[in-house]
Amino acid sequence: MTARKKMSPSERAKQFMPFAALKGFEEALREKEKMVAGKVSLPEESKEELDRRLHQIQNNDTITE
Repeated sequence: MTARKKMSPSERAKQFMPFAALKGFEEALREKEKMVAGKVSLPEESKEELDRRLHQIQNNDTITE
């Protein structure tokens, strides 16, 4: 069995440094928190038109305005 080389204090400190398992996760959460939209109220005829269009959508359709 061989003796281990003694670590310098800075090398040893690196072992205990915090790390982010998911880099960018905290920032992404903060961005999501900022996105708030108010409730939109539509007239009944607009709701019906939107509902009709939504029911026409099929898989693999390309949606534009």
